Amino acid sequence: MPKNFIRKKAAGQIVLNLMLILLLVLSNSTTVLASSNGVLTEVRALLKNQYVDQVSEDVLSASTVDEMLERLGDPHTRYFTEEEFQEFVGSINLSFSGIGIHIEMIPEGVQVLGVIPGSPAEEVGLKAGDVIVRAAGESLAGLSSEESVSILRGPDGSSVQIRVKSETETRDLKVTRRAISEPTVTGEVLDGHIGYLDLNSFGSDTPEEFEVAAHKLKDQNVDSWIVDLRDNGGGYLSSAMELAGYFIGSDVAVKVKDRDGVLHPIEAEDPGWRIEERIVFLVNENSASASEILAAAVKDHEKATIVGTTSYGKGTVQSMFPIKSGGVLKMTVDHFYSPLGREINKVGVSPNVVIKHSDPLKAAELMLTAGSSEALKMARTDDYWEAWGELSGVAANGSQETQSSMNFIHYFSNYRQVAELTEIPLDKKFTVTFSGDIDWQTVNSSSIELINSSTGERTPTTLVPLGAAGLQVIPQAELIPNTAYWLVIHPEILGIAGQTLQEGGLAIAKTVQGGTDIGGTSRIQSLQTNKQVTEMTRISPNDLDYGTTIKD
Repeated sequence: MPKNFIRKKAAGQIVLNLMLILLLVLSNSTTVLASSNGVLTEVRALLKNQYVDQVSEDVLSASTVDEMLERLGDPHTRYFTEEEFQEFVGSINLSFSGIGIHIEMIPEGVQVLGVIPGSPAEEVGLKAGDVIVRAAGESLAGLSSEESVSILRGPDGSSVQIRVKSETETRDLKVTRRAISEPTVTGEVLDGHIGYLDLNSFGSDTPEEFEVAAHKLKDQNVDSWIVDLRDNGGGYLSSAMELAGYFIGSDVAVKVKDRDGVLHPIEAEDPGWRIEERIVFLVNENSASASEILAAAVKDHEKATIVGTTSYGKGTVQSMFPIKSGGVLKMTVDHFYSPLGREINKVGVSPNVVIKHSDPLKAAELMLTAGSSEALKMARTDDYWEAWGELSGVAANGSQETQSSMNFIHYFSNYRQVAELTEIPLDKKFTVTFSGDIDWQTVNSSSIELINSSTGERTPTTLVPLGAAGLQVIPQAELIPNTAYWLVIHPEILGIAGQTLQEGGLAIAKTVQGGTDIGGTSRIQSLQTNKQVTEMTRISPNDLDYGTTIKD
């Protein structure tokens, strides 16, 4: 599965080691342990002479490094102790010592989203969905991600006692931490033809890992590419420059403005070959720094389509300055802009195609599917339904008002709407009558479907014959209030003599609000059959009653 055991769907669902990158690169949280006059003097001199902007005397006159950086107000400039700096570098390279899990913070504690294969967590039986409520004798409830990470991580060979809640039990486990290293780039083939490259960080080995993964996919004759930068908080500028070359060659990848206001164009490194096929880049609000440099470069050079939501907006470059005490000052030294000079800091890189409510990866797969018929076939499945709806401009913020009666044309363009029912009860039974006898071997859950129009979820139904030319569709579960369902009759249904439907039919049925049953009769149009063709026609309410009366 892409994205190292989890799909990147929502903000906040970030792997454990990447979470630390975002905190260190993007957060203003600092802990300065060194406060000697020597450290203070060195930091003050660096800020005064090499910081990207002129630093005020109010900042420089602070009596401690903590206070100085707090007054500076730059979340990306911070002081590291030697130990913190090594941890920072390890995080960029996705190398750390811990138990080996991907996490999400929930009120109870740390929820496990995925377990790294071969990790200590796997060895003690941790699984996705488990919740760690205590670790090292401390409750994890209400803690921040960084606080929980600091408890769960520790030196190689050390142990931590954790309490884990699963659906059926609570158990106490002792886990021995171990050095864990994950690749910053992974790749796989999606849908038999798309090369999917997942970039989790821009570490020192990322260019080499990218080269290997991309070549492996290219050898499998992929015809298009998806580069996933979601939740990638950045890393080394040099790595971004090397990767940009695979898409734009030796063109300008970024423009950097120094403290003197001079704008310097920086060209990408040409690796000797390029990815020339159709490309989609995925970004979200956690794509930052080096991710934004790469995304802006391919966007400005029109080498890829950017899909997702606007990126973080970190348009500054930091350099590392060793301090004589052994610590390191990570300090902002430049602003950077897109190749066309577009602002990135506090603005971000905007997508060409905005996908907010569904999975951008699914949307990208649909966009890269070659033929419209193939894409539509994918779109009608549960997995791709919402993404197709959002791409079509149909979907949804979940509000019923966004669901017009004509939305079905994006999914069933060659089907005819045969009815629109409103205020139907949640235990509604639908009756469909054909004008001729039908071949019951062609009637099944694939030829007649009851679909939640917002999510694409198929509602299981029981199909009960009513004579030779009719049937009743009975949902096996209560319908959802204030929801539009589509009862779809596919043209695979045949008449008893083998007659075929000229087109499919679709009835729109909207449930009551709040689940209150109402009395009355609902009608659905008839599917009329003759020897030449089978077509759907409207019938007047006085002809026949095809609905079910709901009693109070």
